[in-house]
Amino acid sequence: MKQNIRIFLCYAPALLVSLMFGLLSWPAQAEALPGASKPIDLATAVSMAGRQRMLTQRMVKAYLMLGQGITPDNAQTILQTSIDQFESQLASLKSLQPDHNVQTSLKNLESDWKKFKPLITATPSEKGAAILYEANEELQKVAHKLTLAYDSTSISPHVHLINLAGRQRMLTQRTAKHYLYRTWGLYKEAADMEIHLSRAHFTTVLLQLENSPYASKQISELATQIRSDWEPYKQALLATRDPAKMRDYAQGVCELSEQLLAKTEQLVTLVVLQAQQKPN
Repeated sequence: MKQNIRIFLCYAPALLVSLMFGLLSWPAQAEALPGASKPIDLATAVSMAGRQRMLTQRMVKAYLMLGQGITPDNAQTILQTSIDQFESQLASLKSLQPDHNVQTSLKNLESDWKKFKPLITATPSEKGAAILYEANEELQKVAHKLTLAYDSTSISPHVHLINLAGRQRMLTQRTAKHYLYRTWGLYKEAADMEIHLSRAHFTTVLLQLENSPYASKQISELATQIRSDWEPYKQALLATRDPAKMRDYAQGVCELSEQLLAKTEQLVTLVVLQAQQKPN
């Protein structure tokens, strides 16, 4: 069984990885087009803030990949793309600040990002990864508060569904990030606990999306498909707790996390489109 998993995880053509980068880029770019000079709508803002939440995790995943020599070229692309998206979206979000709560949360995110950026752009090292851990957790919490702040300005259940679906994007990266902390022998207990918590939450939320009375048939069907796609990733995450053996699976885990992220981006895009077509 483990041998089969290893064979599956270690084989991923470069072309497929490049395709995943393309799939990940287009939704973010499409939402960022309005820019700071043209206000974005609330559905887009909830999704964009939720993507900030995800990018905090994806950046550190890429940093850990670079530090451990896991497909460094791909890792550098992921890191730089994530930084660029984060900063572009931060500027776009400033065009929609409907209340004091959003304004405060946005200022806090910008302030924390200024402190975090020098850490994430430094040459990756084990010491740097250890320092990043708490700073990254705090940045993710601030991005989460901003997402909730935008979400709370609407009474529409369709807008609330964007926040729910958006957390799935973040969890695909959070699980991979903590997996790579484990392979580097850092924060072992905390990382192991987070992998299991995120895994359980991912499955629970997918079921909620599948059965939500506010989800279209297309959204429900895609959530069901993602639950199937989630299985090989879940197996890879839980195949072993031995750091040495986990390192053997690390490249495959990272590739699967990117593939699943692309699928969850598609899911959020559908939910955003639905919210934009429904009355607030």
